[in-house]
Amino acid sequence: MENKKKYSFWLQPEMIEEIEKALPFSYDDNKSSFVRSAVNFYIGYLMHKQSVDYIAPMISNEIKNQVESLQDCLSEMIFKLAVESAKQNLLLSTQYRIDSELSERLDNLCAEKVAETNGIIDFDTIIANNDLAKECYG
Repeated sequence: MENKKKYSFWLQPEMIEEIEKALPFSYDDNKSSFVRSAVNFYIGYLMHKQSVDYIAPMISNEIKNQVESLQDCLSEMIFKLAVESAKQNLLLSTQYRIDSELSERLDNLCAEKVAETNGIIDFDTIIANNDLAKECYG
């Protein structure tokens, strides 16, 4: 346990109410910890000529942490989607005995369709128009 010493300070009841309201939004477990964090923050603010010099690295670090966390989540989701896509491609290619020529035509056609629709492919619309089947199978 870190070395601490007890001090008594006078605070207005309104300030205690503000602390109690803000406590759930902080990383602190209790009012004492909250006050220590607030004092540390204010000391850091006062020790620097401009608050931006103190706050900017904190904000930058928090944004970096959030982006890294998001990147990890997205990478995991993309990996799972790639695995599912590979399973589907393997099943389809074996079931329908798709050869390399048809696969190449399908790749080119799908690339065109994705470019035309800006990546928004609606399965029902494709079935209704039946463009892919007509273009691939003649």
